[in-house]
Amino acid sequence: MVMDIGADLSPYELTPFTTFIGASGTGKSTMLDLFSFISDCLEHGLDDALNKRGGFDAVYHRGGKGPISFGLVYRACADPGSPLTYAINIEKKPGTQYAYIETEALICRNSEHSGVTPILLFQNGEKLVRHLNPWYGAGASELEFVKRTDNKHLALTALANYENLPDVPQLKRHLEQFHHACYFPDNAFGLTPRTRKSNKGTSLVAEIKRFRAKHGSDLQEILNVIANHLPGVERITCETNESGRQILSFFMTGQEQPFFADQVSEGLLRLFFHVLQFEDPIPIPLIGIEEPAAYMDEEQMKVFVELARHFVNEKGGTQFLVTTNQITLVDQMDPTEVWILYKDAHGDIKSTRALDELFFQGIDLNTVGPYWYSDYVYRKLF
Repeated sequence: MVMDIGADLSPYELTPFTTFIGASGTGKSTMLDLFSFISDCLEHGLDDALNKRGGFDAVYHRGGKGPISFGLVYRACADPGSPLTYAINIEKKPGTQYAYIETEALICRNSEHSGVTPILLFQNGEKLVRHLNPWYGAGASELEFVKRTDNKHLALTALANYENLPDVPQLKRHLEQFHHACYFPDNAFGLTPRTRKSNKGTSLVAEIKRFRAKHGSDLQEILNVIANHLPGVERITCETNESGRQILSFFMTGQEQPFFADQVSEGLLRLFFHVLQFEDPIPIPLIGIEEPAAYMDEEQMKVFVELARHFVNEKGGTQFLVTTNQITLVDQMDPTEVWILYKDAHGDIKSTRALDELFFQGIDLNTVGPYWYSDYVYRKLF
């Protein structure tokens, strides 16, 4: 159970640039949508988050038992010794479509005293236990009991307003502002002077609009920086025509006339889409990038990995969760950055770190070379 507040912390923490790989059906996309779900709960409430995904039954694991459960450990940079554990259970009343937050817990783990202190415990959808002074190991006599009146909205939203809970606002910010960066093919048609319509996703259009709204006249400066990173690109512009349509143009090396967004390769568009995240002057704290390297060539994949690593090492402020099945892309990652998702004999999804898989095979990391994943891990697991 995720509510076992005495459980030990995982021996590994996710790196600022973490990649999840695995066969189809091992939950890579679901993991990213889980963060989107919590973000929707914080912003709009439980019902809207469930309805957006087809309701409780559509979200619930087939053949599963018990509530929908979510749990994570969050460690703030300011206080690395006192991580927070946040967990939620969502239930549905039998015979109805009424879903509610059955349990919500926020727990502080104090490494110095080897103990846990509940900041928040909602149970049975209504009862609350909250420490008045949680950061100093308050005793049972200092617990406060109150009645919960709303089991459709997360209490984390309200707790983030308390001054004496310094890490809680950062946790809420990470979850609430989670950005699911999923590029869809054909989404360039909202960025060209043509009138052709597409019923597919428009993530790239949304990204351009978001950046223009967020950074205004600085957008062109950001595009200038991005153009310096993209192979074969000299300049990028994004202008607004008379009808208010955004026109994205790529000026390629050796070409006098620009190429509109629907005239360049899918690989280049995907790389541009993701480099936008890396060059955001006001970074989002948590970003999920789904299958970034489809249609990219090897050079574009290298640029993606190099810029992502440069961002987390030099700029910081954002944690990237990447999912992919592209072998060439994974080879360019570090084994400490890669987690493998797989199904065990019972059909349950498990995970292991790629570095540990190499260790279990008795492989010397100094001898694996540039194709550590395709030569030693992929052939064995897949």
